[in-house]
Amino acid sequence: MLRYLWLALVVCGLWASRDVRAASQEFTGIAPSGAWYHIELPAGWNAGGPLVMYQHGLDFKNASNPPGLGPLSSVMLAEGYAIAATSYRQRGWALFSAIEDNHELLDVFERIAGAPGEILPFGGSLGGLIALKLAEARGFPPVRGAFALCPVAAGSRAWDAAIDLRLAYDVVCASAGHLPTGAEPLPWALNLDQIPDNLNDFSDQVQVAEALVPLNQCTGINLPTGWRNDAMQRRLDELMTFSHISDENFFLTNVAYAVFVMSDLVRALDKLGNRNPFTTVGVDYSSDPAIDAGIARISADPAAAAWFRAVSDFEGNIGAAKILSMHTSRDQLAIPSNQEFIRKVVPADQLTSAIVDEDTPTHCGFTEAEGLAGWEALRAWKNGAPQPGVAALQQACSNLEASGAANGPCRFNPDAQIAPFDSIVRPRPAAPPISPRNHSQRAIPDNLLQSHERAARPQHTAFAQP
Repeated sequence: MLRYLWLALVVCGLWASRDVRAASQEFTGIAPSGAWYHIELPAGWNAGGPLVMYQHGLDFKNASNPPGLGPLSSVMLAEGYAIAATSYRQRGWALFSAIEDNHELLDVFERIAGAPGEILPFGGSLGGLIALKLAEARGFPPVRGAFALCPVAAGSRAWDAAIDLRLAYDVVCASAGHLPTGAEPLPWALNLDQIPDNLNDFSDQVQVAEALVPLNQCTGINLPTGWRNDAMQRRLDELMTFSHISDENFFLTNVAYAVFVMSDLVRALDKLGNRNPFTTVGVDYSSDPAIDAGIARISADPAAAAWFRAVSDFEGNIGAAKILSMHTSRDQLAIPSNQEFIRKVVPADQLTSAIVDEDTPTHCGFTEAEGLAGWEALRAWKNGAPQPGVAALQQACSNLEASGAANGPCRFNPDAQIAPFDSIVRPRPAAPPISPRNHSQRAIPDNLLQSHERAARPQHTAFAQP
C-alpha cells in the first residue's frame, strides 16, 4: 500500500544505456478524469508493440504531478517495452476507479502511439492488486502476464484487520488517549474534514505520530521504551498481540491506515459515501477476552459490503495470462498470507507465487537481483519458456548477483510456508455471493455513488476474457 515500496530496487539501466533512455519519448499530462498520466516510448516502438501498465502503491495525497514508471523502467525500455502509468483519480483505496483510470490511460496511449499488441500489468502493494485485477478486466489488449509484488490480494478482507484494530483501540485505550470520533452512526470513522491534509507518507513515523497524539498518550509508541510507563507498555503490547504485529513501526503505520485511510474509504462520496461495509457481529475475538467483551459489534450495510467486495476482490478470471507474484516473508502491512488469495483462484500452471526470506520486516523490500529475476522469468515464461519454479528464481537471482548485473542478496525460499490468512485476520460470518460483473461495465448501486456512472468499453477480440 505504501508509495515507498521497493526502495532497494532503483535499477540504473542494467541493460539500458543512457543513449537508449535519451532516445525515448516521454509524454505527461492530465486526463479528462483529472488523473495524471506518464507515458514513455522506447526508440523504435511502433503500434502493436508491448506495453507495461505500471500501477503505483497507495498514495494518500491527491496527485499533483505525473506518476513514476516503476523501479524497472530502464530495463523495460531497453527491452522494447513502452510504459504507461496513471496517478488514479482517487487517493487512498483507489479501486473504485482504478480499472476505469487504466482504460482512460490506454485511450491516451493509443492516441499518442497507437494500439499496443499486448499489455503487462506491473505493480506493488495496492498496485500489485490492481495489476492482478487488470489481468481479469475486459476491454484491454491481450494480457500475457502480470507481475504483482507484495499485492494486497485479500482485497476487501484486508480491511477487516483495520476495523478490528480500530475498534480494539477503543477498548484497550478507554482510560487514556481517546481518538476523535466522526458522525453517527459510524463514530469510528473520522469525518473527511477531520483528516489532516498533509498525510502523504505513512512510512514517516514522526509525521504519523504527530497526527496520532492520542495513540502516543495511550501506548507511548513514539517514546523511547524507558520513558513509557507500565500502563502504556501494557496497552501497546496488548494491541500489538491482538493485531499480530511485532514491529512497532509497522504497528504505527497500521493504526494510521485504520484511522485515516479507512475513514476516507468509508466517508468519501466517490467511494462508499458514508456507508459501512464492515461486520464485527459474530466475529470471534476470544484470544483477548477483554476486547471480545468490549469491542463494538457493528453490521455491514449489505449494498455497501457487496460493492466494496466487487471493486476490491480478485476473482482469478485471467484467461490464459501468466501471473508471477512475490512477497517478502515478514511484511506486516500487506502480509504474506495475501498470496493465499491468488493461489486459491489461479490455476497452478498459470501462477508462480514466491516468498523471499528476510531477517528484518519490510514492505516490499526486494533486492535488485530478486526483482530482476522475477521480471525476466515472467517475460520468458509468457513468451513460451517453461514455468519458473521458486528454485529457478533463486538460481536466476544468484546468477545476476554473481555476474555483477544486480545487487543481492538472493533469498527465494522454495520451502517457505505462509500462515493461513484467517489465523491472522479473524474470519467474518459468510457473506452472500456477489454476481460476477465486469469492472469497466459495472454500474454502481443506485443507493451508493449515483453520480459515478461507468461507461462500457468495446472489448478487444484478440483476448476475450470471461
